[in-house]
Amino acid sequence: MNGPIIERTPLVIAAEINMINYQIGKILLTGAIEIGRRLKEAKALLPHGEWGKWLEESVSFSRSTATRLMQIYEEYGPNCASMHNLTYTQAVILLGLPPEEREGFITNYDVENMSTRELRQAITDRDKALEEKKQQALQEKDEIKKDLEDKDSIIARLTTQVQNLERQAEDYKQNYLTEQNKTVTKITEPKEANEEILSVKKTTEPEDDLEAARIKDSVMKYEAMFITHRDNLIKTFEELLKTLTNLARIDKEAKEKNRQAAYELLGNLTNRLEVWPPRVRTNLSVDTSKWE
Repeated sequence: MNGPIIERTPLVIAAEINMINYQIGKILLTGAIEIGRRLKEAKALLPHGEWGKWLEESVSFSRSTATRLMQIYEEYGPNCASMHNLTYTQAVILLGLPPEEREGFITNYDVENMSTRELRQAITDRDKALEEKKQQALQEKDEIKKDLEDKDSIIARLTTQVQNLERQAEDYKQNYLTEQNKTVTKITEPKEANEEILSVKKTTEPEDDLEAARIKDSVMKYEAMFITHRDNLIKTFEELLKTLTNLARIDKEAKEKNRQAAYELLGNLTNRLEVWPPRVRTNLSVDTSKWE
């Protein structure tokens, strides 16, 4: 009994052609592996410099063709069991992958059932994904590097500011001590000198000269005290300005409230100082109506 007759359609014919192509591709790969193995063997036996001549005269291969065939043997030889179902074209395309990735790629993508175009596209997509990951990693590295550089810059700037503040504090301290020493000198030296003068003048000068010396001594003492208080006032005012500056960075509203309070305080102090000591006012008017 004869089997069923299959209708000869373009689809059936295409399937047969693809099958023959696949079988030819496998045969080509097997043949290419065997040719590559023999080329490698021959190259090892030939004297140095005879390889190109032997290829041309003995097997009519160019150097590039021989190199690719030997590479196919090295990459897809007897030890590569998963490669045996590939076609020659597939094997050549897969040479573009690193050897350590090739077998996993074949398994994950079912390369044996892919067309040449699909295989090329899969490798292109794989390379594109790897390049995107590489660029992303480089971008993250650059961002981390920039972040570290920014932090280093901030640390360096803050360190410089701290050093400047420390120097300023030391300068203020030294200036303060210097002014104190000047004040003490102004107070003590005239006093000692006057004591010597007074000890002499007790027996030689009139009483009014002694009083004038005492007044001069008092004037110098209070002027020295004035200088000390003035310098302390200036220093305190500078510290107040620094405090307002720091407060402005944190809370502008609180800064403005305290600035206005300081302004009013200084204004009141200035008004009090406009005439000092204040004049003593007495009311000498007499109500004479009661006498009428």
